[in-house]
Order: sequence, then structure tokens, then C-alpha cells
Amino acid sequence: MDGTATEQLSMTAAELSFLLASGDRPGQVPRLLGLTDADRTDAVLSAGVGSLLLRHLAAPVDGATSRLDLSPAVAAVAQGLHRPRGFVQLGLTAEDHADGALLLDAERIRMLVAARAYRCYDITPLPQGADVRDALLAVADKFLHRHRPAVATFAASSAADFERGVQPPRATLSSSADGKWLVVTGDGTQTKADDFDTAAAVLRDELAKMIPVEVPSS
Repeated sequence: MDGTATEQLSMTAAELSFLLASGDRPGQVPRLLGLTDADRTDAVLSAGVGSLLLRHLAAPVDGATSRLDLSPAVAAVAQGLHRPRGFVQLGLTAEDHADGALLLDAERIRMLVAARAYRCYDITPLPQGADVRDALLAVADKFLHRHRPAVATFAASSAADFERGVQPPRATLSSSADGKWLVVTGDGTQTKADDFDTAAAVLRDELAKMIPVEVPSS
């Protein structure tokens, strides 16, 4: 995850909680990931350490009883958790299904985090220079086609605004049972489309205005 890696990593809530507790003030990241005060107990943090060691994602530092040497991938995750500059929250809802993902931008580290069963998370690094809208729209595309009718809601914010409680701008992309698509932007403008690609193009332009992450020029 040095900006060029693309390998997905799965981690547990306990592992992420340990990484968050090992750095600076975690800010709003735990809440965005669905972690609570219960995830900061000594028992959970110890479980996180043990899991990292058992999976060879960390190793004890020689001569230091309380220090760990994290693998490069896990160290990159820790950096992304501790120093995010901005977020994009993607909520996915259908009649009987719900899912989502969180984009974390920490300058050289950009990653997409998705909660999975049994309190696990899939973490996908995004290469430097990649258009983050592609990753977000790919997740939305898969869900909206599989569970129509369904809605994808995008909310974007800088870390500073999120800390201050500023309401993030939002946009939605919806799929209907009859194969139609609808984009609703933050100002209430509605754009109907007959196919996903047309709707996605409208949403891409809106995301370029919303998200606090540099994207290539359209």
C-alpha cells in the first residue's frame, strides 16, 4: 500500500482497533468504521495484537517488550487510519440488503474499506494517480445491478469538516426494477437515464465537485 500496491487485505475489527489505539487521536475514523467504545477495551486490543502476530502481519521488535514491527501493508493501513485528509462514505441499500464502503484518503495512502461478516473488513489499496471515482462507482455498480431496485448514497467530507460536524454534500444513484436509473445531486437536481454508463457519467461530474480528493480532469 505504498501507492503502487493493489493487493486486497482482510483485517478484523480487533486488529483495526489495535492500530487505531496505537497511533495519534483516532478522530472520527472508529465511528465511520462502526467501531465503538467496546472495541477499545484491553481484551479487544490484546486480541488484535495476538491476531496480527499469528497471521505474521506483525512481529515483536528484538529487545523491546511492547513494540511491534508491522508488515508494510499493515503499516500503510495504520497510516491511512491515523492521518486521513478526507472521506467518502458509500451507503448501499435495497429492500432486503445493505452494504457500503468507506474511502480514506491520507495523501500517499488511499484505501477502500468495506465491512464484512463476523466483524471483518476488506481493505483495498488504490494506486497513486488512480481516479477514486472508478473504485467507488465499481462498488455501486455491482450492488445496484444485483439488488434492484436499490440506492447508492455518496457523502464526502474533509477530515477537518467532519470533525467540526459540517454536513457533508451528498448525491445518490438509484436503479429501478424496470432498468431505469436516476441521479439526484446535492441541490436536488434529478437526472434520469436509460443505462448505468449514462447515469455514472453524470455522477462522476458531481463527485468531482464533492469529494476532497484530487481526481483527474474529465
